[in-house]
Amino acid sequence: MEKHKRRSLLAKVLTPAVAGLTLLSLAACGAPSTASGAAGASEGKTSIKVVVAPIQFETAYIAKERGFFDEAGLSVEIVPGADPSANLAQTVSGQADITTASWGVMTTATAKGMPVKVISGNGVVDPNVDNSGILIPKDSGIKTVADLKGKNVAVVGVNTGGDIPMLQAAAAAGIDPKSITEIAVPYAGMQAALEQGTVDAAFAADTFYHQLVDAGFKSIASPVREFQGNMPVTVWAATDAWLKSNPGTAKKFNDAMAKAAKFYADPANVKAIVDITARIKQVDAAKVNPKSYVPVNTSINLVTGQAGIDAMKELGFVSKPLTAEAMLWADAPRFTK
Repeated sequence: MEKHKRRSLLAKVLTPAVAGLTLLSLAACGAPSTASGAAGASEGKTSIKVVVAPIQFETAYIAKERGFFDEAGLSVEIVPGADPSANLAQTVSGQADITTASWGVMTTATAKGMPVKVISGNGVVDPNVDNSGILIPKDSGIKTVADLKGKNVAVVGVNTGGDIPMLQAAAAAGIDPKSITEIAVPYAGMQAALEQGTVDAAFAADTFYHQLVDAGFKSIASPVREFQGNMPVTVWAATDAWLKSNPGTAKKFNDAMAKAAKFYADPANVKAIVDITARIKQVDAAKVNPKSYVPVNTSINLVTGQAGIDAMKELGFVSKPLTAEAMLWADAPRFTK
């Protein structure tokens, strides 16, 4: 399949660089990063650095602030990250130990032979709630997905797999997905891009999606919910080299995140989670919409995960056969349903 016609607002698109960075840097940093395995001051804890994404970061802060990492014997430094490809690059270059990645990025990375693994899940697509969508200005002439033909659409990462649902929606609407020009724009910059006319539409998610809706932008489709219900979205990942040297640490991390996921799922804790979101994003808590929170599951659904992989293969993002199981660390929690 031909490459989609794409351009970027960024000086450089990180995604194509990840392959070279991974293969070159891992040879030089087969040992754990300087954070790995180090004693945490006088506490006797294992110190690690964890990169979080601009979305679905709440569980990491829950684990840290509610003492779940402490209970597991971990001293964790949380590092704010960017798009999934950039986050993965930090990990493979040894700047961090564990990172938030996306299922799509891990699919393309694994297909290219990069020595990285998913160690557990995080955010999951809610099949019943619109937490993402293709948004347009109120006065736009675009009415349906079919109208995106020949248009510029902002996506958080070009060729990362996060745009797969939009391309699936395009095909279902009877237009060639290649007819859409994707432009890499951080979620936080999508509103400005729409207002300035740099893009015709934006494919936004989570709190950013709800902020745009609240600002008066109109959603014409929710392809993530339609095509990827119950699929893993954000996952926790690490390099093979780090996991080989630190299997016990990875298990402790998963144990803490399982407790965080349970806390996150309890309706009684919504205010505490909203407070985390507001503080980290530096916004008024009153402006955080609790409906923007997606379900969290630390176990990977192999069935829906495989469906996502198959969609990426169909659209030409990966060429080699790949299974969801092959993407997981041996001790990663998983289930089939």
